[in-house]
Amino acid sequence: MRTIALSLLLLLSGGPARAADADTPYTRIAKLASFISDGEPVGALEAFDKSMKQYGAIAENLQALAAQNDVLCSIDVVADKEADNDFSDVHHLDLDWYMMLKSRADSSLVERRRQRVAVTIQLFKGKSGGVWRITALSPDTILAPVTIK
Repeated sequence: MRTIALSLLLLLSGGPARAADADTPYTRIAKLASFISDGEPVGALEAFDKSMKQYGAIAENLQALAAQNDVLCSIDVVADKEADNDFSDVHHLDLDWYMMLKSRADSSLVERRRQRVAVTIQLFKGKSGGVWRITALSPDTILAPVTIK
């Protein structure tokens, strides 16, 4: 009986997978890195708030990076000013952002970027819960397309 009650409770609560699927500032950053590495600019762009000032430029840059390069992206959170406050709807993150860009036109051209990036990420609440979106990114040059020298 206890097993049936626990199973019913898990079923009604969404089960253990619900916690794994929860959107947090950290999972949003991880998904961003994954989408960039997979060459999926549309998915990567979901991490950004459409009303942010750089949104248009970021969209163009993500498209250019995906079209021109094979990308390996790793983003590590170095610091979170709100790490101790589980109820904060805004987090200021210090990121160690690494990307290796390998040109699709000339595989001998490889560019490595490693930069500390400051990000503000905010929880936008909706009917089906909340979603975290980046509202500020500095410097945004980490996403700039490769320039020929």
